Amino acid sequence: MNKLDLNKLWINYRLPNLSQLCPRRYTLTHSDETADLFLVVGSEFAYEKFTAMRDEVIGEWLTNSASQYYFYIRVRVDGVDGTESSAKRNEIFIKHLPLTLSAIKQGDPHLFYFYPQFLKAPIYVYFQSQDLSLNRTECYGSFTDY
Repeated sequence: MNKLDLNKLWINYRLPNLSQLCPRRYTLTHSDETADLFLVVGSEFAYEKFTAMRDEVIGEWLTNSASQYYFYIRVRVDGVDGTESSAKRNEIFIKHLPLTLSAIKQGDPHLFYFYPQFLKAPIYVYFQSQDLSLNRTECYGSFTDY
């Protein structure tokens, strides 16, 4: 799935108030069989959705030292079968990140209604790996790009 199909996006809000900002955390998982995407928007990450495959994407809104907001995503690149699978998982995450970011943007329209300036906030993705060549943080533009 390269383009977001909104009919395949399932959203679960776990916020007491849709305008709540901090904390506002996202957990995105998927089904390999159906290509459905499952987005949980809440005050906490949906740890119960994590699997042994660890192919979920988690993100949250944070502020820097100048009190400017940015969106921070973490993905676990290391797989269960060692560094050989880490390189492959890294490729898969990179390939699917535009779809992931589009799903988060489309799945949480309330955020951008209450805070339209966040469409231009920077997005940083932390690729967590024990392999130093894969362990890094990259800027993925802003939600206006997706």
